[in-house]
Amino acid sequence: MAALAAAMLIAGAACSSAGVDDSESAIDDVSDEVDDVSDDVDEAAEDIDEAGGDLADVLADNGMESLASIVEEIDVTELVGTENFTFFAPSDEAFQSLDAGDLADLLADPTELDDVLRRHIVADTVDAAALSDMSSVETEGATTLDVTVEGDTVMVGDATVTRADIEVDNGVVHVVDRIFVDA
Repeated sequence: MAALAAAMLIAGAACSSAGVDDSESAIDDVSDEVDDVSDDVDEAAEDIDEAGGDLADVLADNGMESLASIVEEIDVTELVGTENFTFFAPSDEAFQSLDAGDLADLLADPTELDDVLRRHIVADTVDAAALSDMSSVETEGATTLDVTVEGDTVMVGDATVTRADIEVDNGVVHVVDRIFVDA
């Protein structure tokens, strides 16, 4: 009988120990789930932060290094005069299509550079859907650019929009394949 009682105590202790181990395992599982949810929330917050951002950073992140380096040196919102804007951002290929001397002259003349940049800025946020419904846009450089749509191709002035609706702080960027030097 003593042996039976001892066996029952040992079995009970084992069950009790297994119960504690199971509880600890369940707590660890819940803790892991909480960590996973926390990681998902952190990733979502980062995605939101990346959806809009500093114009120069967004341009660089989207392969427009030439324009990003120019924009780093100026405050585009000062060129606009309002907080919200649309920027028709020339691609790197657009900059490469300029004569090297013309590009050097443009970069050496801050007033002319500001004027050229103003020709690429609209003082309102105009996404691709709204742009497609417009016949023209008025830029901050006092230039009116015709908007034409043929199938999936949207033209602004003589430039083709090659990528649209890149969100930045206070606005949107549409990549174009030309620079509006003499618009």
